[in-house]
Amino acid sequence: MSAKALQQCFRVVVENVLNRWTALRLAVEHGMGGPLGLNTAIELIDYVTSYCTENKHVDAIDLREVLEEIMDQEFETICEDDSIQEVSGILIKHLQMLKEGKEEEVRAEIDQMIPCEMWIVSGSKIKYQQKADSSDSEEDANEHEDMEVETASAADESSEVSPSTYGSSTKFIEESIDPGWTQVRGRRRR
Repeated sequence: MSAKALQQCFRVVVENVLNRWTALRLAVEHGMGGPLGLNTAIELIDYVTSYCTENKHVDAIDLREVLEEIMDQEFETICEDDSIQEVSGILIKHLQMLKEGKEEEVRAEIDQMIPCEMWIVSGSKIKYQQKADSSDSEEDANEHEDMEVETASAADESSEVSPSTYGSSTKFIEESIDPGWTQVRGRRRR
């Protein structure tokens, strides 16, 4: 197989694998790659294709390091789910198969992949997730739900009154929490 044919066949593999990579899609949708995150993802396909086909001895570790660096620098994302290792392993496996002349097997494996939306294409519309803003009206609506309180009855007040809660119409409920765990509750912004 010629170098150009290898590059074309491998690009199809890279496109299919990266379009299924959830971490990359989430990074683009959440704006981690900036307003041109989709363009960066398109360039990532080109770069990975070139990197793998133009270098003689590329293995999964080399590719994993390249992908980690790109995700960190271009998308400000660090993947802690081992997805980079999985993606690089799949790409290198298919690259080796193509180098061994097993083009039909590679195409069969690509065809057996679960269908997905090919979102890394020029002109694709990405639905960006809005970042939370401290001035959202949703926060104002939830402002009164920040603390769990229970109204104290008259009998409870006389037996549980302390100097700091005297005359209060609420009693705080203390919950037991497993040692080693910290429970975090929402707080009211002032």
